[in-house]
Amino acid sequence: MLTLKTFLKPFTVPPDAPEMHVAQIHALAKQAPLFYGVLWINVAILVYDHLDHCPPWLTYLPLLLFTIGCTTRGLHYHRLSRCALTGEVAYRQLQTLNRAVFAMFMAMTGWSIVLTHYGNAGTQMHVMFFMTFTMLASIFGLMHVRSAALCCATAIPVWGLYFLSIGNTTQQLIAGSFLVFSSAATYLIYVYHEVFFSLVKQHAELHRLGSENLRLANSDLLTNLPNRRSFFTHLDSALAESEGRALHVALIDLDGFKPVNDTYGHPAGDAVLCEIGRRLGSLAGPHCLVSRLGGDEFGIVLTGLDAEDGVAEFGRAVCAAVARPIVLAHGVVQVGCCVGLAGLGESGRNWARLIEHADYALYHAKAQFRGSAVVFSRELERRRDWRDRVQQALHQADFEREMRVVLQPLVDAEAGRIVGFEALARWTSPSLGGVGPGDFIPVAEGIGIVCRMTEILLVKALAAAAHWPPGIGLSFNLSSQDIAHPQIAARIAVLIRASGVSPARITFEVTETSLIQDFVKAKQTLDALKALGCTIALDDFGTGFSSLSYVHRLPIDRLKIDRSFISEVTENDTCRDVVRTVINLCRTLKLGCVVEGVETAEQVSVLTNLGCEMMQGFYFHPPMEAEAVDALLARTDRIDALLAAPARAA
Repeated sequence: MLTLKTFLKPFTVPPDAPEMHVAQIHALAKQAPLFYGVLWINVAILVYDHLDHCPPWLTYLPLLLFTIGCTTRGLHYHRLSRCALTGEVAYRQLQTLNRAVFAMFMAMTGWSIVLTHYGNAGTQMHVMFFMTFTMLASIFGLMHVRSAALCCATAIPVWGLYFLSIGNTTQQLIAGSFLVFSSAATYLIYVYHEVFFSLVKQHAELHRLGSENLRLANSDLLTNLPNRRSFFTHLDSALAESEGRALHVALIDLDGFKPVNDTYGHPAGDAVLCEIGRRLGSLAGPHCLVSRLGGDEFGIVLTGLDAEDGVAEFGRAVCAAVARPIVLAHGVVQVGCCVGLAGLGESGRNWARLIEHADYALYHAKAQFRGSAVVFSRELERRRDWRDRVQQALHQADFEREMRVVLQPLVDAEAGRIVGFEALARWTSPSLGGVGPGDFIPVAEGIGIVCRMTEILLVKALAAAAHWPPGIGLSFNLSSQDIAHPQIAARIAVLIRASGVSPARITFEVTETSLIQDFVKAKQTLDALKALGCTIALDDFGTGFSSLSYVHRLPIDRLKIDRSFISEVTENDTCRDVVRTVINLCRTLKLGCVVEGVETAEQVSVLTNLGCEMMQGFYFHPPMEAEAVDALLARTDRIDALLAAPARAA
């Protein structure tokens, strides 16, 4: 039984080669119409030669059957040539082909043998040559399908042995030659099958590698999300197909991701990115494309959200999904994000403009507060235009001439005296007029000129402080780019020595946001400033990520409670409790505590009862010009004189 199976195996179609099956059907379908056409012509000529020698049932009936068979099979394969076949369909087609070929050539052999009993020696030679050339042509025509070619070849021994047994010498010699040539053709069937199978395997492998390369070129290797290239390709296609449909783009930037990398290592950061990608994918749905654009940035192409409220709600849902705690192997972490969204309504059908609008909305969201989502609007477009004008003016600005510092008092409410001043930047542009620090400082950071601006402002602030009594301090703000600059501490040391102001009188204020950008470099800078003898204050305390971690890992001497907690401290119990907690924390850690944004006497009273001593705000005095500070300190350092002074904001 095993021997019989081995013998019959070449006559069957192997079920485990779907790529081979599809390739065989496609190759066969291309030449099937020609094959069946030539076969029908040869049959018709043979029938015509036997019309005068055979009864009609041996001529017209076979011709009719061949006509039906060749026409239906030829049309069938013509249709297959235009279809996308699966491996399963191709497998069934090949099995049908084997059965059809075997039945057709056995029937043709029997019909030809019967025809040899009619006619004369010439018609017998015609029959002999008909079978010889038809079988050989069929074998080579079916060469792509070994099993079908071998099924065709099964008729060769029957036909050859028949003429060897009954034919004359010439016919026997022709039959012998036919058998020898057929044997060689059968061998070639095996050789060609191996070659064709190898080519199909190579083509399938090349197709697989091409598909894999295409996937790699368009996928993010870490998250398996589409990458930046795929995002823009999809956006371009979506814009082309978006006639009459809503289309929006969301750009997402993570907050607090770098500390995860710094604290837990890059594997933990990779796990966070994968989890964020999974959450965004489940949130966006099947009709939206979520991509990782690079680093901790993601992008989403949104379809189907028509109303602006729905787009804003989606942005808030993204922020909420990202903000959920993430469980890692070494602990639980939490990051946030800001989202900028823009739609076709404001951007037209230009994808570059759409991305530009979404990017500006993201920039605006990050400037507001963490965890916010902003949809680009006409109002934002006006702000962007203003920002562009500010940027152009900054490029052309003479900082020495146009920049100045104003000084806001820092008071000890319990002692009733002024203890220092915070230097605040002011810029008067020849083309724009007075520009607020909230407008020009973020732009200066964006175009990389804030460090140069910082040095000029610090020189001016130190020059002002040089005229003050020794007990009056100076607070000065450093940006994220300042504290990340490798040479900033050395430059500041040179400027302080040149000014003659004692480093002990100088406090440098940094925000939690600035520390997040590059914690290692920030720590190096702050350590160097601390070594000079300067004081370090953490500004806007309580509004950033992992606030307490900075307190114990950095050389912090003072905390400044953000004004957002002070505005409602007289009415809101929660705000009052937060302030009390921070004040107690400072006492425990032996840190100074400053409350900024004090605007009313009621706030002063509540803060004093909570134990706060150092305060700053418009209640005591708005920022003052340097000359006004000199005049004030020349008379007294008491708060009473400060409160009695004209409250003109500078």
